[in-house]
Amino acid sequence: MEIGASTMAAREIAINKQNVEQDILQKTLEKTEQSHQNEVSKPVAQPSNEKQGGIDLYA
Repeated sequence: MEIGASTMAAREIAINKQNVEQDILQKTLEKTEQSHQNEVSKPVAQPSNEKQGGIDLYA
């Protein structure tokens, strides 16, 4: 069986596509981890005394 140029090109494209998908996945996971760490380290904002215990009614 002879391997033609189009077969080799298709194979190369498939490999490149897999590499790009892996890069995107890795970057997404890094961003997700980074944002999760930022949320954990961010202090919780306490409401002011004026807003504590009140009920807001909107009509």
